Formats: sequence, structure tokens, C-alpha cells
Amino acid sequence: MLDYPYNPTSFNGEPEKAMTVQEAIERRRSVHSYDPSVTIQDNELRDLLQLATLAPSSFNLNHWRFISVTSREGKQKLFDLSLNQHHIRDASAVLIILGKINAHEDVGLFIEDWIEKGYYPDDSHLRRVSEGFYGTRPEMQRDEAIRSTSIMAGMLMLAAFERGWSTAPIIGFNGKRLMEELAIPDNYLPVMLMTIGKELVPPPPRVKRLGLDSVMMQERFRLSDTL
Repeated sequence: MLDYPYNPTSFNGEPEKAMTVQEAIERRRSVHSYDPSVTIQDNELRDLLQLATLAPSSFNLNHWRFISVTSREGKQKLFDLSLNQHHIRDASAVLIILGKINAHEDVGLFIEDWIEKGYYPDDSHLRRVSEGFYGTRPEMQRDEAIRSTSIMAGMLMLAAFERGWSTAPIIGFNGKRLMEELAIPDNYLPVMLMTIGKELVPPPPRVKRLGLDSVMMQERFRLSDTL
């Protein structure tokens, strides 16, 4: 099992050098080999998720929901629904990350806070967003459930790595059966699974990324010679 040199809490309890955001981005990998003997404490997982929920979401609607799976039986069920990916069984925890499709209906939970903190003088704009921009556009509701939740998931992976945990996002699973077997309501969308654990075997070197000149354009869309 590997320990990360910038893990903020070492095994002897002494604080170590804090990891920068750049270090976390550069060093994070999607890990498919976990030490199955390692468990994650509930309070540590909750602290990690609490941190990740500081991510931005459209109109602060907090589209994300989590189902935490740590039991042997629960992980086996997810293994069976996910093309038999072995790291699901070996991970310390597997998160089922859901996006709430009708999150716009929750705008009332935040209106008072928006107004008290000076963002809006009253609730008229927020009501228009909820009832018009989202309420009449089901495709936008679904898109935003995925978009906002995915932004959070990216921050979750970096936060986990900074704390010495490895992760891997997973889209290879039977979403319909997952919803049926875990009684997930239709107004929630399973965006991804995410494994969390301690890396056992380092992954191979990172697969190359497209060069910046192949993915960045100025002012308008232009196909480069390498796209």
C-alpha cells in the first residue's frame, strides 16, 4: 500500500506538508487496485463529502446526493451491476453519486439565505429561474443534474487525494437495475459511481493528453490539424 508524501496526516499522527491544488491535480490518478484490508471511518468519509459539497452548482441548488456503500454485501451487489470491475469490491467505499433532476423545485430552501446575504433584493428572480428557466425545460433539468454533480465529483476526487485516498469514477454500470434494486426514485439520475480506497498497485504512466493547441481556440471555433 502506498502512502502519499503530501498526506496532511501521517500514520504517526504528525502533520505533514500540505498539498497544493496543483500537486493534487498533477498527481491524482484513477486507481483500479485497492488494498481490501483498509476501511474508511464514517466520520472521515462524511468530512470528505462535506468538503466536496462546497462545489458550485447552478443557483446553489445542490443537485448532488450520495449513497455510501461500505459493506461487503453492498459492494458485491455493485460489482454484479458494474461489469464485474474488481476494484469495486476491493475499495474501502463506493459512492453512488446521484443528480436530482428536479432540484429547481428546492429553490425555496435557499431563497431566505440568498436575500439575507445580499445576493438578491427579493425572490422574484429566483422564482423566475425555478419556474421558467428550469421548470419548463426538462432537458435543462437533466443536463444540470449531470453538470453540477460532475463539477462536485471532480472536486471530491481532488479532496480525497489531498487526504491520502485514491479514487476512480465509474460509468460502466447498469443504471436501470441499480435504480430498481436500491429503490432510487425516478427524479434522481445515477451520474456515476466512485470508488475510494488506498492504492495497492500503482497504475501505469498516465496516458497522454491532447496538447493545448489541439483543444484551445481563440474567439471562435476552429478545427486544428490535430483534432
